[in-house]
Formats: sequence, C-alpha cells, structure tokens
Amino acid sequence: MKKLLVLALAMVLTFSLAVAASAANLDHYVGGRVQLNYISDDDDTNDVLTYGNSGLKLKIQGTVSDEATGTWATIGVVASGWPDSTTDVGAPKGDQSDKDKVTLQTAVSGTHYDFGIKNINGSNLSIWFTNWENENMKRGQPQVYSILPNQYHDDPMFNRTLGYGLGFDYVTDALKVNIGYDPNENDNDANNLIAAVTFNFDGGEFHLGSFDDGAETEINVGGSYKLGFGTVKLDYVAKEKEADNIDGSIIQAAVFFDDLKFDVTLISDSKYKYKTDGGTGYQIRYTGLADGKVTIGYRAMNAKDDADAVGTPDGASFKLDGNFTDIFIGYKFGIFETRIGSASTGDGDSKNDYTYLSAYASLW
Repeated sequence: MKKLLVLALAMVLTFSLAVAASAANLDHYVGGRVQLNYISDDDDTNDVLTYGNSGLKLKIQGTVSDEATGTWATIGVVASGWPDSTTDVGAPKGDQSDKDKVTLQTAVSGTHYDFGIKNINGSNLSIWFTNWENENMKRGQPQVYSILPNQYHDDPMFNRTLGYGLGFDYVTDALKVNIGYDPNENDNDANNLIAAVTFNFDGGEFHLGSFDDGAETEINVGGSYKLGFGTVKLDYVAKEKEADNIDGSIIQAAVFFDDLKFDVTLISDSKYKYKTDGGTGYQIRYTGLADGKVTIGYRAMNAKDDADAVGTPDGASFKLDGNFTDIFIGYKFGIFETRIGSASTGDGDSKNDYTYLSAYASLW
C-alpha cells in the first residue's frame, strides 16, 4: 500500500508538470566551486600543487516553473574532480597509497532531475522528488571536529542528505519541517527516512534532526540564542550502528562575541569521532581586521586514547581521524578566499606537519 501511494503521488506530480508546461518560465543556472592549494609536509618530496580536498565542482541546470500552479521541474549535469582518491577512474595501476599519486583526479559526472509542487493550494506545504540530492534536512553548527585545514565550505553537524526520493517541506515564519523519504528498499532492506524540524522564537531557534535507514540511526538536538553580547549555539549529535558496534555522541558549544569579532567553540566527544575513549577539542577565531576580510583562527582535536590519537595521516590528504591542530590566516580578496596556515595530523611517530597556501572561489 505504501508503494502504491508513493507511485500515485509521483504520477500526480508528473501530470501537473505536463499540464503546466505550455505556460512555464525557463530559468538557467550555472554554479560550482574551484580550489587550488600548495601543500608541503615533513617530507619535501610530497610538496604538491593540487585541487586538494575541496576539489572542483560544476553544476549546469535549467528549471521550468509555473507560478499559477506552483509546479516546477529541473534537469542538469553535475561534474566533480576530487583528489586524494584510491578509486579514481583511469588512474595508473600500482600502489595507490604511494605519495606521488596524491593528486590523482576522480572525474564524476551525471545527470540529475527534480520536480515538484510548491505551496500546494496556497498552503505552506511543498512536495518534490529528486534523483540527486535533497539537503533540506541539514541542521546544526559546522563540524569543527572534522573540518579540513584548507576547507572553506563547512558541513553541519547533522549532515544527512537524501540522494533519491521524495521531499516534504512545510515552512512558516515560526516553523520549518523537512522530511526526506526514499521509497526504494536499500541494501539493508529498510527505507531511508530523514526528518528535521526548526522552531523559531524571539532571540533564537531550536532544531531537531533524525535519520534512520534500518542499519544506522542518528539524532540531533540543538539551537541558538541571541544575548546582549552576541550569540550562543549548542548542538548534540548521537549515532548508533549495530553492525559496526558504533555507539557515540558529540557535543559542540560556541559563543560569538559580536562587538569583539571573536568566537570560541568547545567540543566534547564521547566515542563519536574517537572510537576508543572519546576526546576534546576547541576553536578560536578573530575577524576584527580589515572590515572582516581577515580571519585568524586556531583549532585542535585531541583523543584521550593513544590508539585514536595516531590516526592515519597520509601525504597531503589531511586525514583527520587522529589528533590534529590547525592555525591559519585567511583573507577575502575580491571573489577569492585565500588562506595560509600550518597544520599537523596524527601523533608520535606518525605525526605529520604541514604548511599550506590555498585559494578558493565559490560560484554558488
């Protein structure tokens, strides 16, 4: 019965789009990002100039829409280049961990389509379908505990997205509800369901997130509140995956001092990032120079157990599963964000120190 309802809904959406096509408006869009880095580590032979970490991404699409009915459809192409990959197509054969291969590019491209109805019958409810990505359920602060040293785009703590399926969005000034549902059975013979809610109130907001695919679950509880000196933010994320014996949580709290252009973030990890015995971390940033164009930052994560602290640093790939530190100065120059910094990953004999220089341009 559930699958019949999903099929019926998809047919209704498709029919609505076909009826409205003759009166539709067509909008074009091109977006993406590109980043270039110079990275030098303890071994001089690993100095590389690469598209590193953030890679490059290109998205070209067109959207047809009809205001009278709220119907719309999008079709496009996405192409990405991601370095530091051991599974890239067409790469030279041999030991993929060899450090002279860290700049190998993975070209990923594909078509995507989305269609739906906005504000059905004048309501606050919108329904749509995507075969590519539904990111509306994302919630929370940036993941300071896993942001790469030269990473400019930050993923939120509740970073669950739907790559295929139906989206349900209900949005008002005080309430935002986003649900993503994959009607197909996945590898675990379970349906993928992601839901997130945000309640807005005077001075702040409170949000919840939930993910369940039958094999793994994750929840998020968090919010922010405006005070006289600035803003306080707090997020709690917990996940459980029985097959891999993963059961952990992490808390991240941040205080932003608006007048001082200064913010501090504290992190307490309980086996969410460091599997043996958890760990702690923090970030300090100052943005009070050159009208906010300059950012000075320092952040670090430290595991309580030596096994977690070592991690697996590998050349210029900045793997952050062990201890890490990062100090940097960033400057916004026209369309570019630039950064120079010094970072370290791992601990003991496996510790690797890096210096890096990067430039990033966003077309989103």
